[in-house]
Amino acid sequence: MNAQAPYLIAPPLPEQPQWLDKRRQSAFLRFLEDGLPTPRNEEWKYTSLAHLETAPLHPPAAGGAEAPAATAYPGQVLAFGDGRLVARQARPPAKFAAGLAEAAQSATVRRHLGQVTGSTAALAWLNLSMWRDGAYVHVPASISASAPLFLSFATRQADTALHPRNLVVLEAGARLVLVEHYHSELEARYWQNAVSEIILGEGAHLTHLKITEEGQAATHTGLTAVIQERDSRYQSLSVSSGGRLARHDLTIQLRGAGASARLDGLFIAAGRSHVDHHLRIEHLAPHTASRATYRGIAAGRGQGVFDGHIVVTSAGQHADAALSSRNLLLSPYAEIDAKPQLEIYADQVKCGHGVTVGQLDEAQLFYLESRGIAADSAYTLLLRAFADESLGLLKETGLAAWLEPRLHAGLPRHTPKGSAS
Repeated sequence: MNAQAPYLIAPPLPEQPQWLDKRRQSAFLRFLEDGLPTPRNEEWKYTSLAHLETAPLHPPAAGGAEAPAATAYPGQVLAFGDGRLVARQARPPAKFAAGLAEAAQSATVRRHLGQVTGSTAALAWLNLSMWRDGAYVHVPASISASAPLFLSFATRQADTALHPRNLVVLEAGARLVLVEHYHSELEARYWQNAVSEIILGEGAHLTHLKITEEGQAATHTGLTAVIQERDSRYQSLSVSSGGRLARHDLTIQLRGAGASARLDGLFIAAGRSHVDHHLRIEHLAPHTASRATYRGIAAGRGQGVFDGHIVVTSAGQHADAALSSRNLLLSPYAEIDAKPQLEIYADQVKCGHGVTVGQLDEAQLFYLESRGIAADSAYTLLLRAFADESLGLLKETGLAAWLEPRLHAGLPRHTPKGSAS
């Protein structure tokens, strides 16, 4: 690894407590030991970040960021532009949400920051050493947020390296709907390396949507690390589309008895994009449950990757886990690599997985066309139905009207067989 790589230039940082400065330095040294992950690492077998080593990436310049329109999101908003907090839009104000940089003196931040991701990949160490800002969300015990909280991360400066850091803590019995939205209209390259640490107390309930709609030349690497205590519930939807390369690692630790997780995902790899979803669920306590439903679509010369890994330790007796990954190839030049894994060390469990990679059903297309539906419309209807299998949380949270139109507009268009477009 080139220790002088441009992306290793540290961004200007505000004054910070001594403990944070030490934690940053330690994380940077850990990253230098490992360097960027390469395909020699089994978990990165299909995904290369080699292009970042020579890209002239630098921290974003101060100023120039703008807040989104107040009507862009149906809820409370913390808006980040080019890596820094630029606006709060909330009625009433979300007292439990703030910028992470301004909350750095908090005892809760000191307790949790960097602890959840302490044993994960090198990109988490790089983020911990380089983050400039992000969201700090701390919901007190038994509080239920009245409206969804949106974290909007917009990028407007080319050739930038951004490392947003989010810390989300729900105390016992707290409830929240949280949406992370990464987006840009830039056609130039940049790198978004995001980390979200989530801690759910006893009986807490978080519904979490992560939507990645980066610019067409962007690289997005994201890690979401979740710790769940007794009887907590975590529901997530991860949607990835756009960008040159997008990867999302989601790790769940079910540490308390009765904890449960529902994990849905959808990726769309079109053109020449590369989208990679990695999922790791650890059942560390008895009577825990997890359900994962992922759907993938690859068109043109797009490449999709799905790796789902369920681990049940000896303490995870009576665990109930199921993993489903269904994938569509819409072009002979597209590729999807799916790898489900079960690792079980307990003898009283109920675990299973199913993975398929196939094409649209020609019989279904013919049936729709025989009923007078044009070929293009029939193709779109089948794609929408396939994608909707993993979008149940949108309807349950009332956010379908906000996101579904953009998702449907981003589905691949019908092209003649053999086309690589």
